[in-house]
Amino acid sequence: MKCISISFKTAPENIRNKFAFTTLEKENFISQLGEFLSDVKCIILATCNRTEIYIESSKGIFSILENLLSKKTGFSVSEIRKYARYYENQGAVEHIFKVTCGLDSIIVGENEILAQVKQTYLEALHQKRTGYELNTSFLSALSCAKKIKTQTEISKSAISYATLACSEIKNFVQENNLSNPVIMVIGASGKIGSSIIRNLLNKNLNAKIYATQRSHGCAINYTQEVELIDYANRFKYLPNVDIVISATKSPHYTINYDDTISKISSKKMLFIDLASPYDIDREISKIENCNLITIDYFKKLVEDNNEKKEKAVDDAYDILNQELQKIYKNIIYHNALEKIQFENPKFKDFSLETFLYYLKDKLDADSFANVIHLVEKEGSEVG
Repeated sequence: MKCISISFKTAPENIRNKFAFTTLEKENFISQLGEFLSDVKCIILATCNRTEIYIESSKGIFSILENLLSKKTGFSVSEIRKYARYYENQGAVEHIFKVTCGLDSIIVGENEILAQVKQTYLEALHQKRTGYELNTSFLSALSCAKKIKTQTEISKSAISYATLACSEIKNFVQENNLSNPVIMVIGASGKIGSSIIRNLLNKNLNAKIYATQRSHGCAINYTQEVELIDYANRFKYLPNVDIVISATKSPHYTINYDDTISKISSKKMLFIDLASPYDIDREISKIENCNLITIDYFKKLVEDNNEKKEKAVDDAYDILNQELQKIYKNIIYHNALEKIQFENPKFKDFSLETFLYYLKDKLDADSFANVIHLVEKEGSEVG
């Protein structure tokens, strides 16, 4: 198995966006792969923080993937190599385990990636684009992730920008004795914005929530507790709002100083900016009784949280490494059965399959690989 990865560790968001795949683009990419491989076994994992292509092939595939990605993105192959990381064999298996278990995420131990990997795998399985190694690696990674989440503390302390923002909102509501707070969420149709709304609805704040929607955008549906308003009218609603959260990909301010100060009164207000680049004018913080919290503040909280989880991470790696040994041996065993000549007279008095199965459970992966190598060598010499 081989993997090429472009993630938050190697590329900024504007670069990662070029490597994003829609469903149709996945189909087209795999179709193009079919020109080079007779039977394409491929899983494309695409999230907001990473794009990774997993291939089951004995051929040298990286140059092919680079050229296809170059065609898709417009980047040269040399540019792609600046942003890509390459994994193969046990390295590729270990990587999908780390990704699935949340050990390769911005927020260590986050839960969302598990669901994303599962959905991606099931789609590929349904489309019959998986082989033994892909199936075994992804299923085992999903199983390992569930074991880590139930046997360690790594997910119990997992946080996200949405949950952190909602905690700040709850604190603000309680500190100011707001019985019916009014909250405006700008960018409600986005990943973070929709997550914030779900979190707010679960906190029983008795809040009135305005969710902005652009007139030319896709329709979004929420409960009756959430009122959709046109983004262009956001400042008309501002006088009645207590809390504003903005999380968009807008290239300009969604909330600026002049329009804000002309609309609001002297009551206390909370502004939360979860965008990068910023959505909310920094001058807002200079308005009396207005508190502005930026994404930089939350990034620091995430870093502190990750430090606290070091012990949980160590426990997670212990489980991960034990599970990796099992999967390595399973793959070695499977591949060996396809290569070794079972009719070899050296093995006529016993079942080679039974013997290898026994060794698989008794040896570590490196030792088992050495045994397989020796058996294959014996077989070739007799032949």
